[in-house]
Amino acid sequence: MIRIFIADDHQIVVDGIRSILEGLEGIVVVGGAASGEETLRQLARFEVDVLLLDINMAGMNGVQVAKRLKEEEHPVRILVLTMHNNPQFTKQLIEIGVLGCLMKNSGKQEMIRAIKEVHAGQRYYGAEITNTLFDSIDKSQKATQKAELTKREIEVLKLIANELTTNEIAEELFISTHTVETHRKNLLSKLGFKNSAGLARFAAKNGLV
Repeated sequence: MIRIFIADDHQIVVDGIRSILEGLEGIVVVGGAASGEETLRQLARFEVDVLLLDINMAGMNGVQVAKRLKEEEHPVRILVLTMHNNPQFTKQLIEIGVLGCLMKNSGKQEMIRAIKEVHAGQRYYGAEITNTLFDSIDKSQKATQKAELTKREIEVLKLIANELTTNEIAEELFISTHTVETHRKNLLSKLGFKNSAGLARFAAKNGLV
């Protein structure tokens, strides 16, 4: 039996998913919540196998809920339901350890399949989400290749985009601050920007962060 918990701040969505899943053999909906905080409280009370988690909830959002559950090593497996197909968001979910992500406009059969895959400990990211992610990675690779960036320059660029200081980058990469600044100057020259803000925008646009 797969025990499902639904976290979404739109009751119509909760009711819709519940109506889809109720009556299916081997699946039972044990509860629901309209906020991240309530989701965490309820998960402490119920035994849940798969959490169907909306991201855009008021207060504590879905990403914060997922992070908290992973930090606490909660055994529940997470399947995110979203309206937004954003590759940066998808990468963040993967880094957190979320097993699945599905567009809310997916069909009944795909939702059931995703639930079963995630329950079995397998990753399930919908085709639309996966295609957008790979397109983003491909564009990122082409952009960096076109600019003829070295592997080290790409590493520095990613850290600049993540708002690390020169000293922090030097410590992270085990290089001197002078070397970091040399890489920064080379990046500005190759990519045609005046400052680090431009580098950060380039990294974000091309899926490097």
